[in-house]
Amino acid sequence: MTDRELIEKALYSSATIHQPHSLKAYLSAKHLYERFGKDENIWAKTGELIDQSELRVTAVMSESVLAPKFSDFRIHRVLERGIYPAAYQAMSQWHENKGFQDIFSYYVNDASSTREYLSHNVTILLAFNCVYAELESKQIPAFLDRFTEFVTSTLSKNDAGVSEKRIVEVDEVLESCIGQFGFFGHNLITLTWVLRCKDSLSKNQFASMLFNLYSQANSPLEDPDDEIDISLWDQCSNSCGSEAFVNSTKALVYNHTSNLHQVTLADALCFLQSTYPEQTGELGRIVEYHCRLLEK
Repeated sequence: MTDRELIEKALYSSATIHQPHSLKAYLSAKHLYERFGKDENIWAKTGELIDQSELRVTAVMSESVLAPKFSDFRIHRVLERGIYPAAYQAMSQWHENKGFQDIFSYYVNDASSTREYLSHNVTILLAFNCVYAELESKQIPAFLDRFTEFVTSTLSKNDAGVSEKRIVEVDEVLESCIGQFGFFGHNLITLTWVLRCKDSLSKNQFASMLFNLYSQANSPLEDPDDEIDISLWDQCSNSCGSEAFVNSTKALVYNHTSNLHQVTLADALCFLQSTYPEQTGELGRIVEYHCRLLEK
């Protein structure tokens, strides 16, 4: 499998539980390809994990729906209410009328103002925005289908906003996320995407996302099953050099076929380790913990 074959697979893979993760995983695989020394095996492994985690779609849904031209008001109403199959056509018409940056700008305001458990409202949205620049024109309709499914299942439907905000430094957020990394390292995954995509955010949006994440990492976990397994954690060491760290992240990706987040977490940990090498030991301990968790 090649990277272009992987993105094609991701475009036609959709969620089985809540949000579609495949396109974010594709981008993570691209980063790991570089970090792992241009290892071609990452494409097939990520494809295997997508097959296990997501369902396969065989058609472009928007092209299968005959609909009148919607007004801007109707487009937003259809999407806010998740009216299917009209939602596919509503998103397609919005893109045709105003382009994807207008769509992204609309939803990123929602994502930056809302704290959501696991933060998929932030990470998947930012990943979609990154992927769009890579698409061939013929791939855009399938992309818009997946984006429609994401926003209607995720955005503008919760009230978990944080009413009081303050400026927090990235180092504070990193320390908090290392201390409480959440289910499959979701807090660390979120921090990576916010830092990686800083240039696509306004100053206020960036600050708000950091504070929301800081609050999340310092709040009780919503799902008790996501608590750290202390017996496993105590078996993990934080004495890890850079080479050993990379080998451990390779083991996290390649030694198991359990969860698509093997790829997205490995990517996040590699990004954070290269950005904050002084945290290599702690990040390496988190890698080892997840490897042990998968072996359990």
